[in-house]
Amino acid sequence: MTVQYVIDQVEMLYGRQPHKYVMQLINDALLDIGTKKQHYVVDAKTDLASGQRWYDLPSRTIDIVRVEILDTNSRYNLIPKLADYHTLLKSDPDDSGTGDVS
Repeated sequence: MTVQYVIDQVEMLYGRQPHKYVMQLINDALLDIGTKKQHYVVDAKTDLASGQRWYDLPSRTIDIVRVEILDTNSRYNLIPKLADYHTLLKSDPDDSGTGDVS
């Protein structure tokens, strides 16, 4: 969707409007979308497979807030984030995974 498309739709519904007013409406809408999108969080779960070290993330993933593993006592254990994951990957003896985190 382009700005020109939005302007055409506004003019079709409400007639000719000042350019400054239409741009203000578009900016307000973008700010509204940004505030709602910023707080959009989704929980995802996957089953662990024996012998599998690397797991694919969904393509919509932007940021990972935390990772937890359910233990045998039905408690979730928090897995700490790696501060320097490059060090781990350089010294990783496991060749079964791609090791690509980009």
